[in-house]
Amino acid sequence: MATTAVVQAIGPQAISATEPILILFDETATASLQQIAIVQKFTSALTPVPLQTGSQLTIDDQRYTVEYAGPLVEANLQSIGHATLYFTEVPAKPMDNGIYLTPTSLPTIKVGSVITYEP
Repeated sequence: MATTAVVQAIGPQAISATEPILILFDETATASLQQIAIVQKFTSALTPVPLQTGSQLTIDDQRYTVEYAGPLVEANLQSIGHATLYFTEVPAKPMDNGIYLTPTSLPTIKVGSVITYEP
């Protein structure tokens, strides 16, 4: 079953032209984290989000395939709405809180964007 979240805020340093990553947190993120993060609010009671290779993640109408989801992703999404989206190839040592996605192009994201996690 898909889980959805709505983007509440985008920190002034959250999107970089040179770093193809997006850092997600829920609305409990500290003020300093909100500077570098995209704040998402889940639209329903958060159930486990068991992402794995082949799962889908959609931001508005931009669809991505999960190439790798680290072992900490599910617990971090449930507890603090946190994951880091990497729009790069999976490295030899991927991040434990990372979700590596293809295609490897940053999405267009704005306040109000809907993020859908599909196991």
